Amino acid sequence: MTAQLTGPTGRSEEVDFLVDTGSMLIGLPKALADRLELVPQLNRRVMLADGTMTRLPVADVRFTLRGESVMTPCYIAPKGTPLLGAVALQSLFWGVDPVNERLVRIVARI
Repeated sequence: MTAQLTGPTGRSEEVDFLVDTGSMLIGLPKALADRLELVPQLNRRVMLADGTMTRLPVADVRFTLRGESVMTPCYIAPKGTPLLGAVALQSLFWGVDPVNERLVRIVARI
């Protein structure tokens, strides 16, 4: 899945994400976060996919998918593949159809 990320100074990049519905937030490697000039505001305890617990900085980033944008928090990891988690997808009313391996529009429940 390709989407655009924009940092607080306007630096922007097209990013190829691995969609990971088990991940809560977007996860970015530090090198990409540095290029976008992201500014961490928090440091949170997280569990990695292998079960390891660690602390990672969290910053806000503008996430644009299929012409729609939202500000969303992202974890900044030392390295790795950019991950697209559930919060960013749901913020733009997208969900995952795992059978057909595609994104689908969802209806918000309140």
